[in-house]
Amino acid sequence: MTPGAANAYDSVMRTWVPLLLSGGLALVLAASCGEATCENGLCTCEAGANCDFECDAPPCHVDCGEGSDCSGACANGTCECAPEATCDFACDAPPCHVTCAGDNPSCSGTCANGTCACGSNSSCAFTCSAGPCHVTCDGTCVVDCPPDTAGTQNCDITSCAAGEIVVCPGGAATTCGAPCP
Repeated sequence: MTPGAANAYDSVMRTWVPLLLSGGLALVLAASCGEATCENGLCTCEAGANCDFECDAPPCHVDCGEGSDCSGACANGTCECAPEATCDFACDAPPCHVTCAGDNPSCSGTCANGTCACGSNSSCAFTCSAGPCHVTCDGTCVVDCPPDTAGTQNCDITSCAAGEIVVCPGGAATTCGAPCP
C-alpha cells in the first residue's frame, strides 16, 4: 500500500470503526450525498441536497431539508419532508410515521401502525402497509390501503382540507382532493 493510501485508510478506520462499534451509526448512506449526516438513528439531508438513505438497524429516522430531493427508509421511526422538498419514504419495520410539511411537489411514504400528514399545497401519496394508519390531509392525498380496509379505522383519512373524503370502489384506496387510482 502506498503511503497516501495507508493514510486515507487510517483516517477512514479512525472515523468509522468507533461509530460502528459504539452503535452510533444506525443508518448507512446508500449513495454519497456530500451534504448528509447520520447519527444516533437519524439521517439528515441538508437543504437543497440530493440524498438516499437505507436503514441498517432500527430505529431509523430521516429528516429531509427544505428543497431537497430525498429518499430513505424509516424503521420504528419518523420520516419528515421539509417545505418544497421532494421525498419518498419506505418503512422497514413498524411503526412508521411520515410528515410532509407543505409546498411539497411530491411526497410519498409508507405508514405502518402510524400516522401520515400532508401539508398545505402538497401532493401526497401514502401506502398503509400495516394498520392502523391515519392520514391528515391539508393538500391532495391518495392513500393505498390493504384490501377492504379503506375508510375503516385500519386505514383512513381523518381530515381533508380539500373537502370530501372519498373511499374508492373496491376498498383499496381513499382520497382527498385527488381522483381514485
